[in-house]
Amino acid sequence: MNEKLHALFLSNIKLLAYVDRAICCFRMSMYDRALEMISLTGDGISGICDAVIKDRDYFSDFSTESVEEILTKLLEAKQARDYTLLADLYEMQLAPFICSVQETIIKREDLLVFDEDSYKKNIKTMRAKIDVSMLRYDADLPPVGKPGSDAYLAHEDERERFRVNRNALLEEPMLPEQLLAQGYTVEFTSSGLMTLRAPLKSTASGDQAETKRTASSDKEAGSIYLHTNMRVINEGFMLAGSWYSKDITEYDVVGLGLGYHAAELVNLAPSSRITVYESDMNIIKLYCAFTDAGLLMDPNVFIIYDPDLKLLDRKLEEDRKSRKVCIHYPSFRRMPHTAGLSELVPWSGLVEKC
Repeated sequence: MNEKLHALFLSNIKLLAYVDRAICCFRMSMYDRALEMISLTGDGISGICDAVIKDRDYFSDFSTESVEEILTKLLEAKQARDYTLLADLYEMQLAPFICSVQETIIKREDLLVFDEDSYKKNIKTMRAKIDVSMLRYDADLPPVGKPGSDAYLAHEDERERFRVNRNALLEEPMLPEQLLAQGYTVEFTSSGLMTLRAPLKSTASGDQAETKRTASSDKEAGSIYLHTNMRVINEGFMLAGSWYSKDITEYDVVGLGLGYHAAELVNLAPSSRITVYESDMNIIKLYCAFTDAGLLMDPNVFIIYDPDLKLLDRKLEEDRKSRKVCIHYPSFRRMPHTAGLSELVPWSGLVEKC
């Protein structure tokens, strides 16, 4: 893949993110935020239009006239300050155009989706992030027993064994063949970012949730997509928007997935503390392998590996008005359903029967 096409592909991912955020903000009458997003699209729109018009052999599916028509309509609507029309044009013409260009590049190019060096670096950073997150978690809650007591020492011993086992899991090689056999697949979306399909797992709590299962039993249980196959930033922004409140200073997000919903919540609430709980180590590894792992760089984001959700359950016992628990439902479907977690999604049983 030549450098110009690769640069265009990456630029389009950013452009589509701004476009989708602008559309959502327009629909919610957040015109100041929408126009802020639009101000960031100028170079991206010029870049994609110039590339399509200049390279007629490569982008033969797009006519010069259709590209110029999109530009003209966008300019006219913006000059007229007709923001309802501008949102429509962004949603019905510009966004599909960007996605079509991305799909053309995906079909014709051998895109590098896994960089081993980057993955190893992200895993190392993830290990440090989880260690810091656990220290912060412990600092927030009362200690188990008095320092030096049998209960305290037993808790510390259990926590150390858990840390060693967790790090061992993190450092195990990520074997594509094994993940595929278990039902995990990573695919390009029309935006150029990745989506993830993962096996459904037992929702039982306690020892049943910890029972090891074979790859064949995972496949028999079926699998689900954790994110859309289309514009994942749009989906993440809408979900984060439904969680966001100016009065909340601490969010507990249940389910990491590929991190899009959590990253959009960070954008909406940059000064809030956001803790993400994930029960599946494979999801954590896939996040490190197939995203830019931006959450790892934010000091206000904490990630906790919680295979049986006991840590989350203990946190749920806290009653704090400035704190909110946010459920990423596709992830929730794959997690052990503890009593505390089930109370947060009382309608889940009905939905699963539909």
